[in-house]
Amino acid sequence: MTYLLRKLQLDEKPRKMLYLFLMGDLLFIVLHIVSKIARMLDWGTTIRDGQFIIYYDLTLAESFQYIKEYWIILLFVWLIFKNKNYQYLGWALLFTYLLFDDMLSFHEGLATIILKGVGVDPLYVLYGSLRYQDFGELGVSVFFGAVFLSLIAYHYLRGGREVRTVFHYLVGGLLLIVFFGVVNDTLNRVFDQVNTKVMFEITRLIEDGGEMIGMSIMAWYVFLLSDSSEKKEEA
Repeated sequence: MTYLLRKLQLDEKPRKMLYLFLMGDLLFIVLHIVSKIARMLDWGTTIRDGQFIIYYDLTLAESFQYIKEYWIILLFVWLIFKNKNYQYLGWALLFTYLLFDDMLSFHEGLATIILKGVGVDPLYVLYGSLRYQDFGELGVSVFFGAVFLSLIAYHYLRGGREVRTVFHYLVGGLLLIVFFGVVNDTLNRVFDQVNTKVMFEITRLIEDGGEMIGMSIMAWYVFLLSDSSEKKEEA
């Protein structure tokens, strides 16, 4: 843990890795803005392609996000099996869920099935762009979050001071991702895509851009965990 705290505070190399992650996020955010402006001004051709819009599924920015989630999973799996750190099992499962949810829109699809099953129209608009579907998606996210966080809480309570300190950082990173990916997503739906288009676009950009930055910080920190564990073995 001493090594990890020293890396967080003093070591330049890990900070460079974080800067690379964040610069990658910034690139996709800038490309998104340029693409939106090009569409408004009817300028250019390739830059207007949907691949540059960060909130579309399976785009360049989304693919970068998938890679970060995949790396996080691999690092947690490495910590679990290489160093017998089973307290990271809940974290590995949580990010596995997040990866497949991002790629396959799992919580959106399940919310639709549940709402239709109870006789509610998922696309019924309550206010602005806020639909029953959005509340269903929020409910599904909360349910699965509670399942994985229960396992994380179990290992937190059984762990010592070192484990709890690490979990505090991990929970902080997770809350950052959740704030942008879930809370801000619901806020975005308050604005109508036609009548309040500017606010809709701004909040949508904040949602997906913030989620990308949060995932970069999490990937960087999990890398520090694996690196500090390896250094600890060598010591």
